[in-house]
Amino acid sequence: MDSVLSKSSGEIAAVKRAQIIRRVLVDGWSPAMAAAVFELPERRIARWVNDYKRRGMASLRDDGPGERVMPRWVRALTGAVSRCYAGLRRGFGLVEPAPCVVLRRTEDRPPDNRADLA
Repeated sequence: MDSVLSKSSGEIAAVKRAQIIRRVLVDGWSPAMAAAVFELPERRIARWVNDYKRRGMASLRDDGPGERVMPRWVRALTGAVSRCYAGLRRGFGLVEPAPCVVLRRTEDRPPDNRADLA
């Protein structure tokens, strides 16, 4: 159990997380049992298992919280600027309305010639 924590950051190594998740999903361990064996909080193991079910192997990547803050902040700022710019364009009348598309009815469709191909 001494290799559960990585030496540099105190985080759980991806390989060890994969082993714990495998114990729960494949070997039938409960999160409580895995928590007792690996000396980790049960809630953390349940969160890892749910994240693995949702995202698969990508959930095992070692992303620290600091690495995710900047891209999330940039996406939020980009979205806010984009919405503001679009609102200004609409407000000053610089945006033309989308053209109407005339839809055909099914009876206006040309006949299907699939019988000729057989």
